[in-house]
Amino acid sequence: MAYVLDHVRYRVESQSLTRRPMRTGPLSGHIFVHELLQGHEARAYENLRMAPRLFLKLRDVLINKGLMKDTTNLTCTEQLAIFLHALGHGVSNRVLSERFHHSGETISRHFNAVLKAVVSLKREYINLPQNDVQVHPHVRHNKIFYPYFKNAVGAIDGTHIPALVRKNKATRYRNRKGWISQNVMAACSFDLQFQYVAVGWEGSTADMRVLRWALESGGFSVPEGKYYLVDSGYANTDKFLAPYRSHRYHLSEFLNLGRGNRYSGPNELFNHRHAQLRNVIERAFGVLKMRFKCLRCTPYYPFRTQTRIALACCVLHNFIRREEGSDILFNMSQDEVDGVGDVRDEIHSDVANEDNVGGAQLRTMITGQLWGGRNVS
Repeated sequence: MAYVLDHVRYRVESQSLTRRPMRTGPLSGHIFVHELLQGHEARAYENLRMAPRLFLKLRDVLINKGLMKDTTNLTCTEQLAIFLHALGHGVSNRVLSERFHHSGETISRHFNAVLKAVVSLKREYINLPQNDVQVHPHVRHNKIFYPYFKNAVGAIDGTHIPALVRKNKATRYRNRKGWISQNVMAACSFDLQFQYVAVGWEGSTADMRVLRWALESGGFSVPEGKYYLVDSGYANTDKFLAPYRSHRYHLSEFLNLGRGNRYSGPNELFNHRHAQLRNVIERAFGVLKMRFKCLRCTPYYPFRTQTRIALACCVLHNFIRREEGSDILFNMSQDEVDGVGDVRDEIHSDVANEDNVGGAQLRTMITGQLWGGRNVS
């Protein structure tokens, strides 16, 4: 009885206390963002993962399209800053609340609103090549690639992104390296822009299966007479050109070339040139993950939100590339982004069975041309 009375007295006394605001520091979220945009560009880039002028341009795009508007508590500028800070640093809702001085509910609500707005830009910034696509300048103006790969329109691969799923789904999402992930397939052009992105696949899913789905149900297509470069985890066809199996392929295996270490034959030369050109997808994934740390750490969101975040990051990647051209991350060397993208060269037993005659003929033709013209490369 005494315990009950003490408990009631504690509740009454607690309710009589004056409620105190939790975050009372002088640097509110609005002031913090203002300082970022008006201060040193490097500081803004570190926090927002893009230059201030590009941040303001993105904000204006979202506003002008009616995808974002000021609310009672937050301006569009602060909403976008919260969203980009979350993606760029992979921090929790609680950390964002402390940094921007808003409640967790307010942060969550506006984060999801901006996420929806950015994802809705997908059709404008992630586009498949058209049937009349021309030879890409990266190929056209490089004698080791032209005219051999003149009909290549890009490269395709998959990458693993850490995922948080329910225990009853963990087995399906556990990848070959033993950790839980979603498998994201992407096609990108030779200027590092994503042309197609498929998110949300289980980490255990083979790359070839994701590609089949993309072709049959996901709206992915290849222009007539063109093809993408793929690794040996995919079947070799006239639309998806893979390297020769059982031959050197990775760029690291050709580092000592020219020091008494020559190609063993035409197939190795083809593989080397193929790897050099296909490397664009590894760079794209590397830049993407270096810009957005949320793609490299365990997420804090429901799985559907995780998949939308991955897609939003690809949209932002293309927005920056298209509007800015190059920035610090796009200008990084290959050595600096190696390993970050986590692309895989996985060979599955059923893939070779899907190779077709058209793919073999195309690869043989290009191999012969390369070998015949090797002395001028």
